[in-house]
Amino acid sequence: MKKVWAVLMVSGTVALTGCGGGGNSNANVAVPPVAVAPPPEVVAPPPPPALAAYVGTWQPACENQSRQRLVVALKSDGSGALEMSTYGETFGTPDCSGPVQFTETTSEKMIAVPDGAGNIQVKLAADSPASDIRIDKVVSSLPAHTLQFTGPAVTTVQLESGPHWHLALGDGDYMDILKSDLKKAESGKGGFYLRGSELFTVMEKDGAYVLDMHYVKQ
Repeated sequence: MKKVWAVLMVSGTVALTGCGGGGNSNANVAVPPVAVAPPPEVVAPPPPPALAAYVGTWQPACENQSRQRLVVALKSDGSGALEMSTYGETFGTPDCSGPVQFTETTSEKMIAVPDGAGNIQVKLAADSPASDIRIDKVVSSLPAHTLQFTGPAVTTVQLESGPHWHLALGDGDYMDILKSDLKKAESGKGGFYLRGSELFTVMEKDGAYVLDMHYVKQ
């Protein structure tokens, strides 16, 4: 019986060896390598500009029937500088609850250029001790500009020196401002500090920093 199995195995081997072309004609054909694309390079987004946290509309407390809103935006040139517009609003009521009587704006915007950061001591309120805070420093500039007034309490009057803004202040009081009066350019050093939704602006005066304005985000 062992001889029979041996013969069958030899016969099978011969049969397999004797097969020529047939089904195995592709056995030795080279398969081209498959190109594998490298994984995409992960590029971290650039950090936001140092002053980006201050972008928004900010409003101070009412004082003497008026308040000055501040609108802050990043300049579109990618420099990281801020572009700021102010809106001085005067109301007919002491608590600024009534309608706006007139709004004061400037013909030019203020630019704040980043100037690093630093720790300072400053009083954040008149009745509080000085606080140690870290501010983003800026150099601010406002080009030569004129004042503009709009609102129901604003009219134009012609006086000897030219057309004037005529502002009705209430109780018969008024103020006349020459329309063409060009205010000189201004510049100075200062900084910004955030505490939650509060914005504090400081300015450099006589070698030290003092509180300029206190705003709350709208």
